[in-house]
Amino acid sequence: MVLKMCKYATFACLLLAGVVLAHAADASVNGALKVETIEFRDLVDTTRTTVALEKSARPLERLRDLRQGESNPKGRSVPIKVHLPATGGPYPVLIVSHGAGGDWDTHFAQAQHLASHGYAVLCLEHVGSNRERMTQGLKLKQNLEAMIHDADEVMTRPRDVSFAIDRATAWNTSQERLRGKFDLQRIGVLGHSFGAYTTMACCGMRPALEWLVPPVAPSKGVGRDLSDPRIRCGVALSPQGVGEPFFIPESFGTLKVPLLGITGTEDRQQNGSSAENRRDAFALWPKGGHAFVWITNAKHLDFTDSTGSDRKVMASKTRDDVQPITRAATLLFFDANLKSDKEAGRQLSSQGLRPYLTGAVDKVEVLSK
Repeated sequence: MVLKMCKYATFACLLLAGVVLAHAADASVNGALKVETIEFRDLVDTTRTTVALEKSARPLERLRDLRQGESNPKGRSVPIKVHLPATGGPYPVLIVSHGAGGDWDTHFAQAQHLASHGYAVLCLEHVGSNRERMTQGLKLKQNLEAMIHDADEVMTRPRDVSFAIDRATAWNTSQERLRGKFDLQRIGVLGHSFGAYTTMACCGMRPALEWLVPPVAPSKGVGRDLSDPRIRCGVALSPQGVGEPFFIPESFGTLKVPLLGITGTEDRQQNGSSAENRRDAFALWPKGGHAFVWITNAKHLDFTDSTGSDRKVMASKTRDDVQPITRAATLLFFDANLKSDKEAGRQLSSQGLRPYLTGAVDKVEVLSK
């Protein structure tokens, strides 16, 4: 009898250990699914035209230089690189928006990570604020300043995301290699920096008008709703706080879907505000299944990772320390919101992310509301 009880106890312990190990799986490493990549370089949104900027209403002449001679009556180019599991499907869809001066490979490693865990990931290239635009004339600072104030680019980036969703919808029935691959009822968006703004706007936050060039009527307050009702959640890496160039306090209250913000103590905002300005804005988000990850010693560029691609982002000594938490938190949030994984939601906590602390990153805090 004692032997039988011990046998049952041992079995129970092994079973419990298996459950614990399953729940403690390393969410920061690539999953088991083999990933393939498909490029669509020549996509054009024919519903939009790009017109040369004739005159700037404010002294940002670099914006005129960036768009000098620009005119594309055929529409706006929106290149897309797709990362997805090589077999199976349909998979939840994620749209990735790069920051100013980035390209469709800026988040290559992160896209591969998400795809290997069962997502179809569409990495955009925003042609009005990509690497080519940033390096034009080798005037990086002036180009950045011009791009993030460009009314056309600020208002157009969310439409690039909607265009990508439209493409996924069409490919799901018409593209041989992608037919049946997309679960269009489960769509999320992810972006960094200017891409974080894009993500936040796609999820319902409204852009401030007062810093746009040229002015957009009524030139004060917040702009129109740029959200897409097909999007169910978003992840904003380096989310913007209050202040130039993107948001005022009134911008945040119109958030419509669950949003995760991830930033860190060394991630200063474009306007010179402290990193805490990004975190403080979380208090302005309405309640609704949102979370905010605050990482000690994380810098702005740590939230990008082009490893595995031919294009390299600027180096950062702490990127390798920040990426495990960033990847784990991102995957857990999407799993919770797009795959109804309650355990993933529970792991997205200060305690749940603690195992991913390494190197310079010795503390993480998760806020929720």
